[in-house]
Amino acid sequence: MTFQTVIPLFKNRPALLGLTVWLFATLGYFVLTGSGFEVAPIAEEGLMSLISFYIPIVLVAVFLLLYLTRKRSPVEWQTLFTVNKSTAKREAWVAVGYLLSTQAVLGFAFNQGLHFPGTDVYTSGSHHMRDVVLWMATYTLIYVVLPVLWLQKQGFSFRRLFASFRWLRDLWILVAYWAFDFFGPIFAGITDFTSGMSMSQYALGIPLGVLVNTFGAGLPVVVMMHLIFIPRVAVLVDSKLTVVLLGGLFYAVFSLCDPGVDYSSLQTALTSFTYILMTQTLVGMGKATFTVVTGNPFIHFFTLHVVSARIPFDTGMYVDIFKVK
Repeated sequence: MTFQTVIPLFKNRPALLGLTVWLFATLGYFVLTGSGFEVAPIAEEGLMSLISFYIPIVLVAVFLLLYLTRKRSPVEWQTLFTVNKSTAKREAWVAVGYLLSTQAVLGFAFNQGLHFPGTDVYTSGSHHMRDVVLWMATYTLIYVVLPVLWLQKQGFSFRRLFASFRWLRDLWILVAYWAFDFFGPIFAGITDFTSGMSMSQYALGIPLGVLVNTFGAGLPVVVMMHLIFIPRVAVLVDSKLTVVLLGGLFYAVFSLCDPGVDYSSLQTALTSFTYILMTQTLVGMGKATFTVVTGNPFIHFFTLHVVSARIPFDTGMYVDIFKVK
């Protein structure tokens, strides 16, 4: 991490606004919990989670990666992602508005969030496979099909974008960060991926979970955040770190209805909201960094979203729901 990396945060209004939002949410969380507010299930042990998991993600997946790739040429956002600079600001705000409004409807009316089972905390036998299919179909339609149709009307070309990917150059990023994100939660004891299921259940449950999460969570994030929001912000600001920060906040909006949030009372709603902004902004910054430095919106998919992080967390749940033997 260098001064050249951090100083841009204090030189432009978008960066200052984003940083202020995150700091306000973080301070708010600790003030609320310290004042004895009721804590939502997702927001328990926030300080320990921040220190042991979320801050290391930022240090390793953001600052370290930005430093290691500091000599790379800038991504050609306007050409590869078909971004019109004159309309980029408006389109970025429209993406935020679309995400926020749809998340509000899906979360509060249908109990659906970016990660299944939405605002619920999963317990064995508490959900049916039809709930998974409905969630997957809904998120695919709202955050993949409709946005991609809009992108194509703007002249966006998947063929042109895929032709620009340099997989061999970025292979070390994919492998190293996949291992960090996959084994990290296991070694830290955050999730148990070592017992309770047979080898046949692992063999079927892992690809099933990857498939479900690809259409329910992975592709929606790829399209909304990495194909639409990040490229439009990137053509408006020169600082990579600013783009990463704003991308992190965008991801936090995507996570407002994640499992364990509780908006049934003012106290739990406030602790849920501040905790999500405090932690998922940092996770989102990690995801955004991969696209910002490589120009490949799918690198994060393999490292910090579906193929890595969700396997140790979700495999057992999908094995139970789909009755995998």
